[in-house]
Amino acid sequence: MSQYRRALLVIVLTLAANVSACDIRILPQGGTSMPETTLPHATPRSTVAPPTSTPPVATPTQTATMTALPTTPPSPYPPGPIILSHSDYDVAHTVTLTNAGPGTASRLTLWVALITTLEPYQQLLSSQFEPSEVALVEDEYGNQYAQFEFHDVGPGQSVVASLTYQVRVNELTYDLSDCTGEVPDFFLEPETYVECDDEEVQALADAMSQDQTSPCHTLEVLYDYVREHITYTRYETADRGAVWALQHRTGDCTEFADALLALSRAAGIPARFLEGVTYREGRSADLGQTKHDWLEAYLPGHGWVPLDPTWGRFRNKRDAYFARISPDHIVVTVGRNLSTLMVTTTSTTRGPGQR
Repeated sequence: MSQYRRALLVIVLTLAANVSACDIRILPQGGTSMPETTLPHATPRSTVAPPTSTPPVATPTQTATMTALPTTPPSPYPPGPIILSHSDYDVAHTVTLTNAGPGTASRLTLWVALITTLEPYQQLLSSQFEPSEVALVEDEYGNQYAQFEFHDVGPGQSVVASLTYQVRVNELTYDLSDCTGEVPDFFLEPETYVECDDEEVQALADAMSQDQTSPCHTLEVLYDYVREHITYTRYETADRGAVWALQHRTGDCTEFADALLALSRAAGIPARFLEGVTYREGRSADLGQTKHDWLEAYLPGHGWVPLDPTWGRFRNKRDAYFARISPDHIVVTVGRNLSTLMVTTTSTTRGPGQR
């Protein structure tokens, strides 16, 4: 799950400065929060304290609807997902940058990935940023980022970016009884951490898909393999990739997602990475229980369908996360290796007394 921190924010440095705190709080509309907890973060290449994060702390409220999403334009395929319920959240995200260097930071640029409307999963009801003067950037997947600029930050000084949202998250289910139609040829290529062209990955995907009668059946077999053969260990700060996960059969949610991504693509089923935050009532405010990775696969007649092999690894939860998703998964970004976030960090120092 370490990719989430990169997907959530990226900093371009002009001095030895970095994020010193990153608080994420999710509250139900009209709810109360749990005590704030400090969480670990990998130390960056600068002389600052690592960031801390406060995870989701809310009890969601749900409203049953049982409404099928319309298709536009009209399609001969079955209708889209059924919305079983929804939960509304207030989300507060605060990023604090502290200059721990000896000189003044003439310019700090901070990109923060934004929670947006992403049908059919979620609808953004409102958002507010502070400072309010931000530039909006969009990447190749349609992810949006707020670009904050800070100037002349002196030694020991801190600056803060705050983002608040109201977001509605849907509980979805798909009827895959009809799985006919064409499969597009996108999101099938290998990429970093998704080594679908690896010989062992390809052989495994071929073996599991050869007797299946449809992409839906193939995907279900691959989903079961990942959830049954990879053991969840604990939150890991480093990304391992699909090959490592399938060989060692251990990992956190990132490895579960990468493994199923690679197997799906190797079997000819388009798949893409989803990253965000989740709410789990009664759980401690632990980094490994709030930041989360899962995925979606493209199935004929249905389009993009959600899968969470990590939360579906328990036998009694298996069906709850195959072509179905609970209303506690808030998507922040789509895509595994986002070009907007692949930024080379640079640093220039202006010492005391310099302009």
